[in-house]
Parts: sequence; C-alpha cells; structure tokens
Amino acid sequence: MSPTKQTSVQAWEAFCDQLKLAGAVLARESTPDDELTQAEGLRKLVRTIRMGFEASLEYGNTDFPEVYQVLTPTTLGEGETADAHYHQAMIDGSKTYRLHGQRGEAPYMELTVYAGKIGLDSSSAQIATVTEVDLQVEADGSYELMLSPDPQPGNWLRTTPETSVLFIRQYAHDWSKTRDASFNIEQVGATGDRPLLTVEEVSRALSRTATYVGRSAGTWAAIVDQRRAAAPNRFFVFELEKKDDDEEAPEMPSGHRFSSGYFRLAQDEALLVSFKPAEVPYWGLDTTNYWFEALSYAERRSHHNNRTVRYEPDGSVRIVIAPKDPGVTNWIDTRGHLEGPMLFRWSRTNLALPEIQAEVVKLADLAKN
Repeated sequence: MSPTKQTSVQAWEAFCDQLKLAGAVLARESTPDDELTQAEGLRKLVRTIRMGFEASLEYGNTDFPEVYQVLTPTTLGEGETADAHYHQAMIDGSKTYRLHGQRGEAPYMELTVYAGKIGLDSSSAQIATVTEVDLQVEADGSYELMLSPDPQPGNWLRTTPETSVLFIRQYAHDWSKTRDASFNIEQVGATGDRPLLTVEEVSRALSRTATYVGRSAGTWAAIVDQRRAAAPNRFFVFELEKKDDDEEAPEMPSGHRFSSGYFRLAQDEALLVSFKPAEVPYWGLDTTNYWFEALSYAERRSHHNNRTVRYEPDGSVRIVIAPKDPGVTNWIDTRGHLEGPMLFRWSRTNLALPEIQAEVVKLADLAKN
C-alpha cells in the first residue's frame, strides 16, 4: 500500500473511531429512552456530521470563504426559531474581508463575528455585531460591510486574530412574503483559485468533524437537561438563571431576551400558555425536541409570533401546546412529542418580558370551551 493510501485509510478509521464515541450521548441516563427521542438522536448525530464537515472543509477555507445557509430543515439543533434564516462564513480574523449583496426585506438582521464556534471549537465568544439599525444600505438596496482588525470607512465589523466565524441571523414574521438578503464575501487581496484538495486537508477536517459531532450533541443536550430537570410546564426568564462555572453555553444574540421552559404532557393533555404582551417589534414562541431541533422549521406549525397569533379582545394571548389538534386557535403542534423545550423570544425592545402563565388542561375540556 502506498503512503498516500495508508494515510487516507488511517484518517478514515480514526474518524469512524471518534464517531463511535459520540454515540454515547444516546445512552446517557438523562437522555429519554422513548422511541421518538432515540430515533431523532440517531438522526441528529448523522446531521451533525454534515454540519461539521461543511464548516471544516466544504466552506472551511478562510482564504476563499463562502457564506452558506448553515441551518436548514435538515441541519438543526441549536434552539433555532422558524422565523429566522441563519447563514455563516468561516474566516481568519487577522485578515480583511468584504461582505456585500442585497439587504433584502427581513425587518431584523444581525451580523456577528465570534472567536470560535460552539461545538466546533473548545470555546466561543462574541467579538462584535452589527444589526439592521446600524447597517448602512444604498438606495438600490445594496450594502457593503468590511470585516478586519483595523477600522474601515462605512460599515465595519471589528475582528481579532481569534475570530473564526461570521454568523448572520435574519428574522421575519412571514418568510413567504419576505425577500431574503444575499451575501457574497471575499478576502481582500486574495488571488487565484482555491487550491486543489489534499489528503492532509481532508484528514484535518474529518478530525474536526468528529470532535464537533460529539461536543455539539453533548453541549446542547446538557443545556436541555438543565431545563428538563426544573419544574415542568412553566417559564423562567434567562436573566435569572445562573450558569455553572464549567458550563459551555452560547452567548445570547444581540437584541433579544428569552424565557424558557419544558413542557411535559400526557396524550390527553395540553399546555395552555397565556400572557398579555406589550406592543413590541417582535416576539415568538417556539418548541423543540430533546435535541434542540425546532419541531417544524420548514412548515412553521410548531410556533407563533406576534403577527401570526390571534389575540383575545383585551389584547392578551392564549396559545395551546398539544400533541393533537384541540380545535382551537393558536395551536402549537408538538408533532408527537409529549415533552420538550419551549423558547420565548422578546426582541428589539427594552420593555420587560411579559409574565407567562402556563396550565396543564385536558384536551377534552379545551374542545368544550
């Protein structure tokens, strides 16, 4: 066997060995053992392979970066909302990049650079961010944003040598009526084409991918476990929570505050969620499975926001979380799940989060009312 073949085989075998270890997340005592959760866990591990490999290799060359849609209906697992589109580009913070394109119609946008990415790296820290408030857009809808360690005229995001990823979030109340932004990125001064692939490059990417699969699945499951261990069927404001010193947890995106909870129901039960929100630019309530995957990212059946919900005459909101259609308005379909996280986003406002009440009721009683 040639040295090149031997290196390739060794890289693949090491990758498979690492992946086997990642499967331990399925067997943890805290991981639910029902059929649906275990099936989704297996799927999550495979999906995470794709996510890690794209970030490490397919879009991982920082001299020739590309902005790509990182979260899709089949690549989820970080507590996403169905109201957002997520893109990212892998960069080298010591270099200078030009991001440009059309702004699109999403009312809210965040362009953030991080030193490290949760799961892919051992730590992650937000470096700088620009939102729709500060982004200067031309009359024709185009924009240009520079990313560099040194100040630049116009739109600029400060980077550091440790900066490794540009993450872009766009939020809209109804994406069927909203035009997405476009994103093009290039390193200033880079010439030629991306070099041909090498075994060494792929080998490094495989190792990073395998690490990402194990680390990412464990990190997000641990976050869900924290909520699952608390009292179910109630909401807690994030600001009141205290993280453990050694806990790897994501920083909150700019311009949002959160309440979260964990629903737990029987087949004949529903969770009646009620609150009276102030008039704010955006709020949304999402549900996920144990693996922190949005229950209906594409179909949007398992969440509501301040434009899709039906209000009561007094301005209050009643949302019903249930595994079956109760025949009432504002139903959130749990897609067969009897338990899972709930995430409430309260965005672009300094007003206090509303007090959210939650009550377990019988489905039959809802139908009577």
